[in-house]
Amino acid sequence: MLSSARAATLVFRSSSSSDGGDGSSYQTASRSNASRRHRRSKSWASMDSLADLNIPLSPGQALERLLLESWMVAGLALKLWSYLGLGWKWLVQVYRLVLYAMFLLPGFLQMIYYYYTSPSVKRSVIYGRKPRQRLDLYVPKNAEAGELPVVIFVTGGAWTIGYKAWGALLGRRLCEAGVIVACLDYRNFPQGSALDMLEDVNTGIAWVLRKVQRYGGNPDQVWLVGQSAGGQLAMLALLSQAAQAATGQAVLGGAPLWHPSCLSGFVGVSGAYDLEGLAAHLHRRGLYKNLLDTIMSIDGQVAYELLSPLHAARNPPPNLAAFMPPVLLMHGTTDKSVPVASSLLLSDALTAAGVESSVQLLPAKTHTDLLLEDALGGGRDVLSDSILACITGREEVSDHPSMCPKLLVRLAGCVCPF
Repeated sequence: MLSSARAATLVFRSSSSSDGGDGSSYQTASRSNASRRHRRSKSWASMDSLADLNIPLSPGQALERLLLESWMVAGLALKLWSYLGLGWKWLVQVYRLVLYAMFLLPGFLQMIYYYYTSPSVKRSVIYGRKPRQRLDLYVPKNAEAGELPVVIFVTGGAWTIGYKAWGALLGRRLCEAGVIVACLDYRNFPQGSALDMLEDVNTGIAWVLRKVQRYGGNPDQVWLVGQSAGGQLAMLALLSQAAQAATGQAVLGGAPLWHPSCLSGFVGVSGAYDLEGLAAHLHRRGLYKNLLDTIMSIDGQVAYELLSPLHAARNPPPNLAAFMPPVLLMHGTTDKSVPVASSLLLSDALTAAGVESSVQLLPAKTHTDLLLEDALGGGRDVLSDSILACITGREEVSDHPSMCPKLLVRLAGCVCPF
């Protein structure tokens, strides 16, 4: 097992090179009694070079980029297939996934149309220079007035098939309620390791915190939301930044820098916080352990403890709670992909560390109900309601029209592999 000191040294080298070589910029930011805006400017010093990356492409350049990216994706898919193998359990899950997508296709088609035609959606905004460092912004019509609350959403996808557009339903719901939503994309395996994904998530969060005001967002009202694998990445990024703020020392998963006091809250949705327990669970279901072992490796060595939010929460530095926002963990009780114990254990660990934490258990909800079926089937959207309740401080009960026949939604639930 790679030592935590060695892993932290790797991150410290990358972060110290952007703040002057000795880490003093972050230590000054985390220990200063100055305002939150002053700490923000210190944390974002290394992000200034990202201001003007959105350069329009000519039609020829756009076509060339599309062809190159298609070729790259095909190569990555073949490499991923070699890790997955052809086990019968995995093939059964693939067939169920195809049926699931077919049943929900009427709703998906409506969302695809909205995603590509709505003036509220600003697609593929560049937040960094690495591959897939892009985000989608959902900006309400009244954003010109400014001071709107902001949600940063980190989507799931088993660290292999995540994509920013998976957050389109949530983005649309919250945008219609007057919230700016930034859905982050990040490298997936085999294009990147878990550390690469953490770097992308930190870079995206730092960009949003620094830039969202120009889109009408209030930088003092920002919530971080992570779902499934995105919950693991977002929570680990938050815990790492809070640990750095508490100790003044760089830790694994904390580069580039941003200050956790900039967040008003964290919402985890079916998050994969206990990686060791998850590895055994997924192996039994056909997603073989060698794949997760490879994703969660550092320098060729499996590093579940170093990359597990549960382990970080159980071993907090002194005064961690002073830098952590309130945490809400949502989890369906019939989740087949990530056991509900993942959220319960993390909440217990955070509470023991003095962090304000609560769990919202949702009876009979699966891994995807909160993100997809609830939103497509009409009626109440529990996820968006819960996030809005965190923002407004009052109970929210929505009643949305159906985007997909309820019979098809029920059938999709019956074959759902998640």
